[in-house]
Amino acid sequence: MLERTSRITRRRSSAGPVPPQRPIQPRPRLRESGPGPREGREGGGGQRPTFLTLRDHGKVYVADLPRLSDGQLTHIAKEAQDVLDSLNRRLAELEQQSLLSEAEQDTRIRAGTKRDVTERFLAAIAQEQELRRSNPALRAAAGESLARAFLELARHRLPGSTFDSLLQEALAACGPAAAKGEGSAEDPQILRLLQRPEPPQPRPAALPVVLTPAQSEATAS
Repeated sequence: MLERTSRITRRRSSAGPVPPQRPIQPRPRLRESGPGPREGREGGGGQRPTFLTLRDHGKVYVADLPRLSDGQLTHIAKEAQDVLDSLNRRLAELEQQSLLSEAEQDTRIRAGTKRDVTERFLAAIAQEQELRRSNPALRAAAGESLARAFLELARHRLPGSTFDSLLQEALAACGPAAAKGEGSAEDPQILRLLQRPEPPQPRPAALPVVLTPAQSEATAS
């Protein structure tokens, strides 16, 4: 019995070293000051893009606003304005209460954060609409012909690869000469597009905003 016990002891002592324990990172607090991850607070990988929860849309970044039509921008702006009005009414109701519970205080913080995000998003839409109205290249193209105005709009709204592919298909449909650029020598705009002009002037930097469907928050806010 003693021999067996010592044998077991020798086997255990001859085992490899104990692996080091990984440091345990503290869990983030559930309630912290400032916006939560859904409103774009700074996390481990940097600042996350903010988004706005609307009923009829998915994720729409501010960088994608130039590719939306005027009608889409108007519809999104109207729905965002409705959300802002609802948040303002809810915040006014909470301010009239003399004593707020812990849940109501949390609701007020979330509503205030979402109101700020909504206001920035509406400002980004208004900025995009103003840039479209004051686009000199589009006004000049519209004064020449519908086809040139359409080309100018497509160049700004479509991704570069998509626009190039559609342009080549259109030129191929017009014939071999047009596909090589020979038939478009008299059209300076077509020639400029075939020569891959420089991209349009960069738009002013704006805070990225994202729309994503979330039925639970659409009614809570």
